[in-house]
Amino acid sequence: MLVELSWPPKELNPNYTGKLRSKLRAQKAHREEAFWSTKAALGCSYRAPEEGTISLIVAFYPPDRRKRDDDNMTGSFKRARDGIAKAMGVDDNRFRPRYVFGEPVHGGKIVVTIEGSAEA
Repeated sequence: MLVELSWPPKELNPNYTGKLRSKLRAQKAHREEAFWSTKAALGCSYRAPEEGTISLIVAFYPPDRRKRDDDNMTGSFKRARDGIAKAMGVDDNRFRPRYVFGEPVHGGKIVVTIEGSAEA
């Protein structure tokens, strides 16, 4: 199953030093976007596996060719990860993400592939 999300705003970068209010607003918005996008992708009948790990492939497609640190991109994804977990009804400690860094696309995006469960 695929969940497509917008590129995280600059306020979600772990190195952001601006106003806290802006950061909190961006966190909430990105978490909610991830929640509703995941709900739409899952459909009404989805049930998460009761136990085991859930594999995620998180593909980052930046909005431009500027150099970015992979740890900052994955850090910017944290709130979206929380939203995905909430939509699935699981704790995000069950996720086993694999990160992929693609070529830039207009506007940027993150594509999350949820592969289900695997035994630990």
